[in-house]
Amino acid sequence: MKVTIDQEECVGCGACEESCAEIFAFEAGAQARIKTNYQTNGLFEGEIPDELLSCAQDAAESCPIEAIRVTR
Repeated sequence: MKVTIDQEECVGCGACEESCAEIFAFEAGAQARIKTNYQTNGLFEGEIPDELLSCAQDAAESCPIEAIRVTR
């Protein structure tokens, strides 16, 4: 599964980390990012195992501006 955060849209609210701390990290005053062990092309793109799909989808649904995409 591929996970992408639209860095131009992300407002840094932290909802993704609250929903799925296994994949997403957040620091106050900054944009969300994908944790290092899942990054494939910088801070905002990653590959996750199938068992974390539900978690990633929860994070995407919790994002108030829909900046997170989960694709196959």
